[in-house]
Amino acid sequence: MFSVSAKGVYGLTAMVELAHRWQQGSTQIKAIAKPHSIPQHYLEQILVTLKKAGLVESFRGAHGGYALAKNPSQITVLEILQNLEGKLEVTPDTACADTLSFFWDDMSAMLHKKLEMSLDHLALEQARHSQQLTYSI
Repeated sequence: MFSVSAKGVYGLTAMVELAHRWQQGSTQIKAIAKPHSIPQHYLEQILVTLKKAGLVESFRGAHGGYALAKNPSQITVLEILQNLEGKLEVTPDTACADTLSFFWDDMSAMLHKKLEMSLDHLALEQARHSQQLTYSI
């Protein structure tokens, strides 16, 4: 079946944060890791993988950190997850799944279509949902 590991969740979370800061330059890892409770060392490894994929770039120095390597509208969720998780597909865990292979193929196509969402669109959706959840008494 389709599942996303902590690596994929943390990586996608970091990419959304970098998309929010797209025009602001580089962001230090601790500014991403701490608010999301992501282990900083693990996030470093994830960002190195995304750097090798050409999705982020790193900067050294006192104001160093990471930034998106291209406009967030040019990066898809699928691209991020495939670089972190490998090939994404719906795979039922039983031998009799062939009987419904047409269904699993359709399900996989629908999943890939949803994952073609651009990073900037995902960041906007995340911001909208965060605003809806913010309330005070």
